Amino acid sequence: MQAKMDNLSLFLYTLLVLTGCVSLPNVKVDNVQDRQVAYTSKGVGTPVIVLESGLGPSMTTWAPIFESLAEITRVFAYDRPGYGHSSLHQYPETARELAEQLRQNLITTGHSPPYLLAGHSAGGLYVNVFARLYPNDVAGVVLIDATHPSQFEYFREEQPILYSTFITTSAMGKTRYEATILKNMHTEFASIGRFPDVPLVVLTAEKSSIFETQKMRNKWLEFQQDLASMSTKATHKVVAGSGHFIHKDKPNIVINEIKEIVAASRKIQ
Repeated sequence: MQAKMDNLSLFLYTLLVLTGCVSLPNVKVDNVQDRQVAYTSKGVGTPVIVLESGLGPSMTTWAPIFESLAEITRVFAYDRPGYGHSSLHQYPETARELAEQLRQNLITTGHSPPYLLAGHSAGGLYVNVFARLYPNDVAGVVLIDATHPSQFEYFREEQPILYSTFITTSAMGKTRYEATILKNMHTEFASIGRFPDVPLVVLTAEKSSIFETQKMRNKWLEFQQDLASMSTKATHKVVAGSGHFIHKDKPNIVINEIKEIVAASRKIQ
């Protein structure tokens, strides 16, 4: 019994070290159109790097790359409604609404375009929508093992058990609105304009999930290649040795890709 308790204590301690002690500098909470928005920003210059986390993690997920990016230019990270200290005044109903809120957050907190958008996982969907809605504000996009807009439709039809599990587990807590947004994403994208022809980097994790079959993995790669087809200025890279959280497993790769887009953007200005 004591051995089990010791193992549990070690596990909890490790979890605390890996997650609880991770933080970002200078986090603020400001009022934006009657919403309380937690965010942080650091650095000087343009374009402003905007970091959009995936489903579940708060903005602290960007700790492995945040400081390095702040040495390149201004970088902005925030928490969506219901995450961290960001309030959930009412449930956002669409990805378009989330993108509109993000733009309001940026403008209100003094972050003017152009923006270089970096989105991880489901956050990739949100920056995809943002780029389509505000193409003139966007200097480039980096998608980090990002979700494809048709992905949940595929799971609903081809992997109904996994789809049902996702919807059930995601439809809990303050951020449950995202389950509704994500499962309707395929339909919503049909009503949004084209992706702008801006520099686009699609980074795909080499390591597959323990839940993936080979068929699912092949479909994931197909989705990633389709994301890369959105712009004539796109590159697609499969990141060797990395799992889903590429910015944690291989932070230098993400930093370097962002750095190249920043440099290219400054040459054009």
